[in-house]
Amino acid sequence: MKLSRWELLFGVLLISGLGIFLHYAYELSDNNQFVALIAPVNESIWEHLKMAFYGMIIYALIEYIFIGKEQKNFIFAKAFASLLACFLLAVLYYGYTNFLDPELYLDIIIFVIAILIAQLISYAIMKSKFHFYGLNYIGLIAIFLCTFVFSSYTYEAPNDEIFTKTCNHD
Repeated sequence: MKLSRWELLFGVLLISGLGIFLHYAYELSDNNQFVALIAPVNESIWEHLKMAFYGMIIYALIEYIFIGKEQKNFIFAKAFASLLACFLLAVLYYGYTNFLDPELYLDIIIFVIAILIAQLISYAIMKSKFHFYGLNYIGLIAIFLCTFVFSSYTYEAPNDEIFTKTCNHD
């Protein structure tokens, strides 16, 4: 019961709140370059993925203090769920914008849905009876690699649609 509350109730609410805060953090910080590493610096789809990834990682750090040490696959679950949330956000965004114009309320809904699904998967991974000693190391490597990629592409983004197309909400 404790794990499900942390993953599904607190997690979805707090990660959603962190995502909203991160959306505005760069601007609120007066364009601080350190904040740029974890917060969107423009309205591209890529930059918006940071809200999910870093929102989930920040929450995972908090969660680890309270229940993470008790869970055998905690780091892997958090890494996988963070990547899954980013994947779902991109797929759902491109999926609905093929049929409809981008709408802020739909972006918020898909953000929450992506976080909810990712948290459900995180919960399932931690409750799984499968445990491989190196799984958490794989998760840690994935988090570091993703952090490196997000950081690198913040300053040197490729000239591709996901990095340049803005989420216009007219």
